[in-house]
Amino acid sequence: RDQTARLWNATDGTLIKTLRHEDWVHNCAFSFDDKLIVTACRDNTVSIWDTQSGQLKRTLAGHSDYVRYSCFSTDGNRVVSASYDETA
Repeated sequence: RDQTARLWNATDGTLIKTLRHEDWVHNCAFSFDDKLIVTACRDNTVSIWDTQSGQLKRTLAGHSDYVRYSCFSTDGNRVVSASYDETA
């Protein structure tokens, strides 16, 4: 409930990056090349982040209710999102 997604080192448990949002984060996923992270947020948006810098690359808006899930296509060129507004 702290409105963040956190990127951790899986080997030693150290925090690498904190990705700050405007509301709760419901879901996150890596792109298949590990260069980007997509997050689904309670503020009705999907955000795309650079894994190296932690910088927000793009915010996708269009849902009218919380975004519950998001993920990349296998080629990394598309993102799909599903929302409590009953759309994907």
